Parts: sequence; C-alpha cells; structure tokens
Amino acid sequence: MKRLLPALLAALLGGCYGGEAREAAPGVSLLKDFSIAETAGGLSRWRLDSVSARMDEKAGVIRFVSPKVKFYDGDKPSSVITSKAGLLRMQEKAAELNDDVEVNSLKDGMRLETTRLFYSSARGKIWTEEPVTIYKGRTVITGRGFTANPDLSQIQIEHQETRMADR
Repeated sequence: MKRLLPALLAALLGGCYGGEAREAAPGVSLLKDFSIAETAGGLSRWRLDSVSARMDEKAGVIRFVSPKVKFYDGDKPSSVITSKAGLLRMQEKAAELNDDVEVNSLKDGMRLETTRLFYSSARGKIWTEEPVTIYKGRTVITGRGFTANPDLSQIQIEHQETRMADR
C-alpha cells in the first residue's frame, strides 16, 4: 500500500498538469490560473492575473501568457492592462508587457494601444518608446514615446499628433 500511494499521487498530479510538468527545467515552476498582487496599507495597488506562467526562481523572473493587470485607486479599479505576453522582474517589481498591449482607463473611458509597455512599481508609472495610439471619444492621439500613471492620468507623449476620428 505504501508503494502504491506515491505512484497514484504521481499519476493524478501528472493528469492535472497535462504532462507539462515534464517541460519545466530545474528551478522553473509552471503555473496555471496565476494571480499576484501588490498591496499598500491593506489595499491593492495592482493585481495581475494570467492564464499560465513560468517562474524562473534563479533569475527572479515570471513570464506570463495573456496577462491582465488591474490597477486600483483605493478599493476601486482605475485601469486594466491586457496583452498577449509579459514578464515580471520580482526583485525590481517591474513588468514588461508585449504584443497587442491595451490600457483601458476606467475613470474616463480613455484607451491606449501599443506593442510594448513597461511598468515600475517604484515609479508608479507606465511607459514605452514604441508608437502609441490613444482614443478618447472621437479624439485620436498618436505618438512615439509615452509616460503616464497607470490610469492614463498625467500623460506625456513624445512626437504627438492629434486628430478627430470620423463618425
């Protein structure tokens, strides 16, 4: 019976992970339906949810698939950022989001699109050097290079062009 229990547990766990556990290198953890958050004074500053992730403990990096980051103002969400991929440098509390990055401000309905976006918890800012497009109502602002608060307040855009979208 003692020999059967470890074999049964291994078979059950292998079935739960779909065999993916064999793909992980030593020191790398595979995570499903992963969430991580940063809090201050008992309130969330941000929360990141991901379909799956790979945590490289030695490098101190977590790589995400389809991450969704919610930023909070007090106890209410202020913005949501989504992308196809991203990574979090745990020591620096800094993130990089890539591929179809979209920032939605829940406060004023503003939306930003870019291909690459950085976030620093220490700075409390998001930024990129890539082209950006910002939509607010019928106004479309394009530029290359951008810095703002995660809720898209206090925006600074380099090489900016503003136009009114057709109806």
